[in-house]
Amino acid sequence: MREVDVRWWPSDRDADAALTTHARAARGAGPVEVGRLCPVCGSAGHGRPWLRYDGTQVHVSLARSGPHLVTVLAGTPVGVDVESVAAVERDWRPELVLAPGEEPGSGSTDAAALWVAKEAVLKYLGTGLATPMTEVQLAAYEILAIEAPEGYLAAVCTGRAGSGSS
Repeated sequence: MREVDVRWWPSDRDADAALTTHARAARGAGPVEVGRLCPVCGSAGHGRPWLRYDGTQVHVSLARSGPHLVTVLAGTPVGVDVESVAAVERDWRPELVLAPGEEPGSGSTDAAALWVAKEAVLKYLGTGLATPMTEVQLAAYEILAIEAPEGYLAAVCTGRAGSGSS
């Protein structure tokens, strides 16, 4: 598993401000630039977040759910997701999530863990939900469950399994 720095914020915090504060807390006072870039249309108004600290690219990801915002900084591409276990249980649709041969487990926590891991992979890939979750085979990726507030689960994807690099 590659090194990642995870921080939690209230969900009403501006994402760019959270990423900037996170970068300065992790790396020290220095110039920080943040933005978005859509891999599909090239728009800077939406899409995958990016960050440069002192002119050097830092890989970032962020996710919101309920009252929570989580940001992640890493030296290699990264994806993070956080979800409410109750929301996943309420909205669970196995035909939209499970890849062939996958089982959701026996409870709502198992389904939520699968969901957050898949969304973390999609953010790592930079495609988001443009790639169906059913196409993601979790065994192909390095995924770390991260500590989350009560009632929530979160996961980080740091690369392809066994690759040693992104």
